[in-house]
Amino acid sequence: MSIFPIAANIAAARVPDAPRARTEDEAVIRAGGPVFLTAEELAESFKTPGDAESAVPDLYGSGIYEMYWRDGAWRVAMRYWRPAPPAPVARTVEAAMKRPLGHARTPEAARALLGAPAELARATLPNLYVDHKQVLKRWGEVIRSGLGEIVEREGKFALMASFWRPMHAPGIAAPLAPAERSELAARVAAPLKVDAPQEDLDFGLFEDQAPENPNVVLVTEEGDGRFRGE
Repeated sequence: MSIFPIAANIAAARVPDAPRARTEDEAVIRAGGPVFLTAEELAESFKTPGDAESAVPDLYGSGIYEMYWRDGAWRVAMRYWRPAPPAPVARTVEAAMKRPLGHARTPEAARALLGAPAELARATLPNLYVDHKQVLKRWGEVIRSGLGEIVEREGKFALMASFWRPMHAPGIAAPLAPAERSELAARVAAPLKVDAPQEDLDFGLFEDQAPENPNVVLVTEEGDGRFRGE
């Protein structure tokens, strides 16, 4: 498995003493926050493969570089771990994408928002799309930032996103963050409202409402009276 540099741009990634990591988890620890593996093309082009090898000594064997022919010249692309922008902080991936508590690059910053230890997680949104174009139309900014990627689900496609979530022992709910407690208190204090007026009871052809109790539906054709819904 290749060991890729960790850097903010390709110039920094090519520095010999740039930090390196084999896996994403290792890169996240060394970078102090979310990262994504990117492939970026070197600015220069080459007339022959030999010219490319002279300019990039570890072109072969490292797994970091790829050479290809494009627009009448040989070109080289480099793979490296690039730090992603601050990731959303939330309890679930749905909340992270719609209404996060904030954004953080490090576990310490996420913990300050959550009021509890945080871990960088990846989860898939339930919404499915017929092709990549639809996913990119809805989540293009998240994907281009490195905080999301397109994954296949049930023959369609969905967004898998990175976010900070509370870290707690299995079977024990994490404490609510201050912002979540404030929102919950506001919801509890608000009066209950229905989306639409209560519909009239729906009676069948051989049913009627009991005169002594409107919550009881009588079967007029046969059988006994019964409470609606039982």
